[in-house]
Amino acid sequence: MDTISVRDKYGLELMPIAIGEKRLKLYGVKINDSFVDNLLQYGEEGTNSFPFWVKIWEASVVLADHLIQIGIQKDQKILEVGAGMGIAGLFLSAFGYDVTITDYDEDALELLQINAKQNNLNNVSVVKLDWNDPDIKGKYDIICGAELIYKEVDIAPVINLIQRYIRPKGVVFLAHDLERKSMIKFIEMISSSFEIKNIVKTLRGKDELYKVAIHTLTPK
Repeated sequence: MDTISVRDKYGLELMPIAIGEKRLKLYGVKINDSFVDNLLQYGEEGTNSFPFWVKIWEASVVLADHLIQIGIQKDQKILEVGAGMGIAGLFLSAFGYDVTITDYDEDALELLQINAKQNNLNNVSVVKLDWNDPDIKGKYDIICGAELIYKEVDIAPVINLIQRYIRPKGVVFLAHDLERKSMIKFIEMISSSFEIKNIVKTLRGKDELYKVAIHTLTPK
């Protein structure tokens, strides 16, 4: 059976996004009534099947901006996990960093490849990563991710992933909407192995002010 491309499966639209002095034109899924109807009709089951990677999460924009502002050295090896639309990784690539962007969803990976090519980003690698069976090689100076934890079952795999791939003097940056409480237990569990600093940044949307927590983790 032929594989259906992400272009054929979803309605894609080109969306200009600017962070710092860089402006990228990214293809994204046009969120239509069918997505909303699916959630309303199937309740929790609809939520479980919802492709969360199609949304540009506010936390990913704040994370990208934060990483660019803090002045990461250009020779740092960067890994983005649970990337979805890959906002952090794509913009870091646009600013000249070598980035490996990972996700598990095949459609998300295909769209990441499309957007890297669309913006002539040649210093980015798009790789499939299963948190429960990670098989990428090497270690990284920086690991980053936005809105990673939604279910308690993901906590242990993500902690193991971070511990496996972060270098001894590396830094982990995790961002999430301050209203989302699913990260609380994750932070409690990982604090035995990492020093953690927390800050809150704001992002003004069209109709709302978003507060985003950024956790900076360094190995003890």
